[in-house]
Amino acid sequence: MYIRGLYLRNFRNIQEASFQFHPHFNLLVGANAQGKTNVIEAAHFLAFGRSFRVSDFRGLICWGQDEGIIRCELEIPAGSEERKAHLTVDKKRMFKNGKPATPNQFESMPLVLFAPEEILLLKDSPQARRDYIDGFLSKIVPGYSKNLANYKRALLQRNKLLKDENVSNSQKQDQMVFWEAPLLENGLLLVKERILWISRLNEKLVAHYNIIAGNTQKKAQFLYEPNANPENFSELQQKRREEEIERQTTLVGPHRDDLRGVLNGEPIVSFGSQGEMRTFTLSLKLSEITLFEEVLGRHPIFLLDDVASELDENRNAYFFAFLKNYKGQLFATATSLSLFPKGILEPFSAWRVEDGKATPI
Repeated sequence: MYIRGLYLRNFRNIQEASFQFHPHFNLLVGANAQGKTNVIEAAHFLAFGRSFRVSDFRGLICWGQDEGIIRCELEIPAGSEERKAHLTVDKKRMFKNGKPATPNQFESMPLVLFAPEEILLLKDSPQARRDYIDGFLSKIVPGYSKNLANYKRALLQRNKLLKDENVSNSQKQDQMVFWEAPLLENGLLLVKERILWISRLNEKLVAHYNIIAGNTQKKAQFLYEPNANPENFSELQQKRREEEIERQTTLVGPHRDDLRGVLNGEPIVSFGSQGEMRTFTLSLKLSEITLFEEVLGRHPIFLLDDVASELDENRNAYFFAFLKNYKGQLFATATSLSLFPKGILEPFSAWRVEDGKATPI
């Protein structure tokens, strides 16, 4: 599976550009703030329906324009597929082979991103880590994205009720129970899948971390801390109703879960070095790839944003060896071709990006 071509119009600083990609290695080079990352951001958007850099899709539309277009031709096991995003100041619309679709229908495009910002995953809010694991599981677990959407819909309605000042507390007690059933049903499924797959992810993480770090024998884990376990979910819902009315928000469920990166049981954000956090994040991404290959039987598209300048010599050596042997499609941004050893790039396609314009090298 790979992206054959990509068309952009009024996307970020790119007024219009077309790319025909190599099925293996594609490199975008140029100085900073010229538009290299915008290209892989567009590919990411067509996989997940959201940006990895901004929360509001309106920020993706070229300044001064009313709309933006992202379109790609994807080669998949069943043939080919066209995906398109039409962005306006009012709406985000997604299309699959010309028909309206949602990102939930794009599960056939497994994709892994490794970018400098990814280290913030360990330091950022719990919501960022939940979004990360939900994005991964939506690609690997059939039906997960549907359960997640159902859960969020019920959560939105229940929170809306709790904040409604025109409804008395006794009425809230009666009505809020109605939304607990879909929260429980879908929430239990989310928690169970998170427990299962984070455990499998950690099996890969330990191995990758020690190889990249030079056999330090440190135990790297992405620990899952559920707000409610399958055994006590329903009980907690009942116990915290009065507190929820007082605080005007739902306090029980996977929307309040967290994940923490640890080394030998210690939080990496508190005790780990910058190098250890980079190694942890890279190991996590390689673990994703391994699971995609084992479970789906195909290689995910791998997006690398300015990675060669972020890792030290030892980590780069391992990483470049991994890239050389990788069988899937790769996209990488860099300030220079020289950052990648020649043997890594062959065969490949490359573009120089300057002021939002891409020129084949």
